[in-house]
Parts: sequence; structure tokens; C-alpha cells
Amino acid sequence: MKKIEKESVEDNRRKLAIKSMYYNRYLLVRYVSALFFFTNLYWLISLSMSSSNMYILPLALMIIILFSVAEQVKIFSKHTNNPKLTKYCFMAIFFTNILLIISTCFSPIFTKLYPFLTNQVKSQFMVLTVLSLGLLLSTLILLRLYKIKQNTDKHFTRIKAYEEAIN
Repeated sequence: MKKIEKESVEDNRRKLAIKSMYYNRYLLVRYVSALFFFTNLYWLISLSMSSSNMYILPLALMIIILFSVAEQVKIFSKHTNNPKLTKYCFMAIFFTNILLIISTCFSPIFTKLYPFLTNQVKSQFMVLTVLSLGLLLSTLILLRLYKIKQNTDKHFTRIKAYEEAIN
């Protein structure tokens, strides 16, 4: 290879490395999105097998998550610090979990939302635990998105250090 070709290949390698580093700032967001998607898919299947008409809730959440996933894919080709759809997705998950916690504790709708579970204190506690974990995860992701938007996350400082090192 000629010297010019080697420099071109090396330059492309550096650009791809930086692009990947910016994309990997959202790695936790992508994993948590997948977790929420498959949790809602399991809930949707369970509701449809129970012939419940509440299947619309997990279906709507899955559609919202798919919009977020599409935005995450787009971020690789065009980096942004402000993924609005992803933020709205996790806000929707956050508020849905709050509403589900309230309805589980203070409403007789438990049997309609979870017809595959018996309406006992153990089942309600298990559902409250899962919903609380969902609330915690969505809060964590919203905080991560805020830090990315403000460029105060650890990945950003590593990216800037790498950019300085290669230049």
C-alpha cells in the first residue's frame, strides 16, 4: 500500500472509532430498552392468552419503545446529544409504571391487568417489585440521557481525551 492509502485507511479507522465511542454512550439505554421491550412482549402474550382486553397497554409501550430503538439506530450515522424520542419513551415508561403502581395498590383493576396471577398479597408484592424496578431503571436512563445532553457523562471525557491523543 502506498503511504497516502495507509493514511486514508488510518484516518477512516480513527473516524469510525470516534463514531463508535459516541454511539456507545447510549449502550445502557439500548440494553434497558431491550429489557423493557421483552418484558412488555411477555406481558402482552400473557394478557392475550388470558383473553384480557388490557393487551393494548403493553402493545402501546412496545410501539413507543420501537420508536426509541429506531432513533438509537439513527444515532450511529448522525450523532446527537438530545435523542427526544428516547427521552419521551422513558418518560412514558416512568409515568406508566407510576400509574400501574397506583392501580395495583389502590384499585380492583389488578385482576384485569394481571389475570394470569392470583389476587393475593404475594402476587401484588411481586408486581410492585417489578414495577418499582422499572421505575428505578427508567429514572436511571432519564438521568443518563440528561448527562449525555449536558456532556457531563464519563464517556464524553474519554472521547475528548482520545480525540486529543490522536490529533
